[in-house]
Amino acid sequence: MFKWTGYGLAAAMLALSAAPAAAEWPNDKPIKFIIPYSPGGGFDTIVRKFAPALEKALGAEVVPENLPGAGGTKGAATVARAKPDGYTIGVFNIPGFTVNQVIGKDMGFDLNDITWIANLATSEYGIAVKADSPIKSFKDLCSLGREAKLSDTGASSTSSVSAKISFSLINCPLTNVTGYKGSNNTMIAVMRGEVDATLKPISSLKKYVDSGDLRMIVTYTDEGVLDGVESTGDLGHKNLSQFAVRRTIAAPPGLPADIQKKLADAFIEAANSPEVKEWAAGARVSLDAIGAEETSKMMAGLSTFYAEFKDILMKK
Repeated sequence: MFKWTGYGLAAAMLALSAAPAAAEWPNDKPIKFIIPYSPGGGFDTIVRKFAPALEKALGAEVVPENLPGAGGTKGAATVARAKPDGYTIGVFNIPGFTVNQVIGKDMGFDLNDITWIANLATSEYGIAVKADSPIKSFKDLCSLGREAKLSDTGASSTSSVSAKISFSLINCPLTNVTGYKGSNNTMIAVMRGEVDATLKPISSLKKYVDSGDLRMIVTYTDEGVLDGVESTGDLGHKNLSQFAVRRTIAAPPGLPADIQKKLADAFIEAANSPEVKEWAAGARVSLDAIGAEETSKMMAGLSTFYAEFKDILMKK
């Protein structure tokens, strides 16, 4: 006859506790999807476009929540400190947070500890000026006889970092005017004449270009992607196309591997849904969804890439 011993009972309990975490996930509890920026910007838009498709893929409620502050680190830190149970995820500003870590900035969390779920899209940059601006080209912007003024949310934002490095590489004098709340406000600042231009994802600039309020003067691409707009590749600066914003999905450290995989698979499924693909095509968002393993490799590569520019980034 089998006899329970203290050791046998402990072993049985351990076996039960080690059952796949995803077996009961997700249940009737909503999944909080944190957006570390104000409503209306690129990160907010992509989360809200993905959320319904993600709900279908997971069979669970997904609730987007804006949590702006501290250049996005407030929301990101909230994700990093959450319980690793799959009910709190967030979209991270990459390479903005990568750069913060490269220069030793305390964000309240360590990117090396984050559980990476997926990268949804890589958005190429463009520079836009006011529609009636006398600045007609990238060369004009860099030949003002003074530093070009670009609007941005914060010094550590992805676009601000990209502008700082890229303008330094081509010896174009620059002042980043930061402090605007949300990317929409940085573009409105151009329309008001508060700054000369702004560097933002092409997809974010598109609505103001289409409305006639802004005019694109250059895209950070190897080849032309918009009629009548030169690319940095056309200008002999092909290396600038490497500066782009990634929409990367993160979860708290210690997330069980089975939940990580289930989330990653759901994001890939959502990215391939007709609704999301149709939206992306119309918004000029380049979907290149990759899963957890590939995203982790991407993050390691970006850390190495931006570490090459540490001296530039450390300059005031």
